[in-house]
This record gives sequence, C-alpha cells and structure tokens, in this order.
Amino acid sequence: MAYSIKSFEQIRKSILQEYRNTTGITASDDSDAGIRADGTASVVEGLYHHQTYIQRQLFISTADEPYLYIHAEELNLPRLGGSTTTGSVTAQSNVDLTIKSGTKLTDGNGYYWHVINDTYLISGQKTIVNITADQVGASWNFTGTSLLWVSPLAGLDGTATVNNLTGGADSEALEDWRTRLLERKQLGFNRDRKADIVSVMHTISGVEYIYVYPKRRGLGSLDVAITASGKALPSKSLLDTAQAVLDDYAGFWADCRAFAPTERKVDLVATITGISANLTDVEETIKSYFNELEPAQTLQVSTLISRIMALDNVSDVVLSQNSNIVAEVNWMHVEWLRAGNIVVKQT
Repeated sequence: MAYSIKSFEQIRKSILQEYRNTTGITASDDSDAGIRADGTASVVEGLYHHQTYIQRQLFISTADEPYLYIHAEELNLPRLGGSTTTGSVTAQSNVDLTIKSGTKLTDGNGYYWHVINDTYLISGQKTIVNITADQVGASWNFTGTSLLWVSPLAGLDGTATVNNLTGGADSEALEDWRTRLLERKQLGFNRDRKADIVSVMHTISGVEYIYVYPKRRGLGSLDVAITASGKALPSKSLLDTAQAVLDDYAGFWADCRAFAPTERKVDLVATITGISANLTDVEETIKSYFNELEPAQTLQVSTLISRIMALDNVSDVVLSQNSNIVAEVNWMHVEWLRAGNIVVKQT
C-alpha cells in the first residue's frame, strides 16, 4: 500500500487539534494559533512534495530529464545526439575542373549540403561526388532526384543528380531514450540474446530498425540487418559504424556481419470503381501501406484492398497483383518490398 500523504487542509487540522488538546483554547481560524498552523502546515506540505519529488527521480520510468542522465551514466547508455546525412551526387562538366571540399549544394528550400573531398571532373564525363549535410537531423535526408550547385564554377552543370542521401537522424526523443534505459535495466547483462544485440545496435544514431539472424551463414555466424531513419536503406558510413559496434560487442564469440536489406520494387496497377473517387488518395494509401512494410514482411493483398475500400466513394478495386507477395529471406539477402511504379486508374 502506498504511503498516504496528507493534504494542506488535513495537516492544518491536525496542528489545530493538537493545540486544542494541549492548551484547551478554542483556536479559531483567525486566531494566532490558526495563523501559526497555516504557516507550519505550508512548510510540512512542502516537505512532503520534496520527498515525493526525490522518490520520482529514483526510478527511470518517472525521473525528470536531468536525472535520466544520472541513470544513463550508471547503465552506460548515453542519449543519442543525432547523425548527419551522407551520400553522393553525380556531377558533369564541359571542361576539366576541380570541385573543392566545402562547395555547397541546395534543394532551393533552405537545406544545404557540401562536398566532403576535392573532386576532379573530366570534361564530358559523369563523376560521383561525395557530400554530407551541413547540419544534423533527419530533415536533410533527401528523396528527390536533383540538387543545385551554389555558385557553380564555369563549365559545371548547375544541376547534380542525387544518387542517395540518407543516414540523418534527429537527436533522440526523451521518451525513446527512457524506453532504451528501461530495456537495458530490465535485460541486465547477457551478450548472446537477440534482445541484447538489438539494444546495442540501437546505441548507433541513425539506425531505425534492427533484424537479427543467428546462424544465417552457418554455425557461428551472426548477421544483423539495419535500416536508417526515415525507413531508408543505410549509407555505407552507417553500415561501417554498425559493423564496428557489432564486432566490438559480439565479435569475440561470433562471425558478425551488419548488412542492408535488399530493396525489391513492386509495380502495381489499381483499377478503381466509384463515382468521384479521389485517385490521388488511393495512390497515397498504397504508398503508405508499402512504407509500413518492414524487411522480410509479406505484402498482404487483402489488407491493401480493405484500406482502399475504406476511402470515400470507392465501391470496388481490382489490383494487378491478386496474391500475396512474400519477401525472400536467405543467406544472400533479406528482401524489403517497396513501392515501384504505382498506377491508379478508374473504370
């Protein structure tokens, strides 16, 4: 049973009752004894609140943010500070030139990336240029097709084609950090459980989902598939970081490998029946369903159809794919079903 903490009024009444019992005075509310009881009750109530505050900080589930850092130090599980988007673009020039490190690119909406290393371009040849975001955060993960050079050199094509820009993550949310601390506290120390592997991989900023496959390449092997924040494939730098963490944690007892799932694009045609049905909503519903799929997860046609049928003015739908699509998982790859060419038309 929880300890019962008295309210201000209950404390005040107890003090006044004690005055009356020991002195025999009436001790009305506006008497000197009543005023002293008010002051004493306020102090006692404050002490009760202080004790409640201290008790709250003792437990991870209720501690305020400053005290979580103390729990984190004990568990050796610091808060993740976020990560920077990295990737590459393809540049082209009609003259030989060198793009200097630090040269900026932008999407035209206030987001900037810069070149990591000096890169030499040969006239007429497409060249891969490695870039990184100017700031930490998931907002710099880019899903478009091109970026613009800021103040391009003479002869340089002002538009660069994006190959990939992923790996950026925001600083860890307070409640996500609290959840990780609770998991570590509950797990204790044991290196060879699946939950332990997932926990240690979650210490890497930018990693979103983790899938553990023991003995995937045979006895003694341990493979871990990861995805990046924003349901994206991990960049090479993120994979390298994950591999280093995995080797340090479990490399002495297993042949470890961190790897990225294999994207499998699924083309789909949806034929809609219904007056005034919004085809854009249907397309967004289909893409949203694909975004929810995790690596190795099966595409359930019946689930997708039910979501489309729930939209306004849709009376029927026929999909070009009439059976479930099973993502293949073997020693070579783990498939991740993603939206390919989505076409929505109306009968």
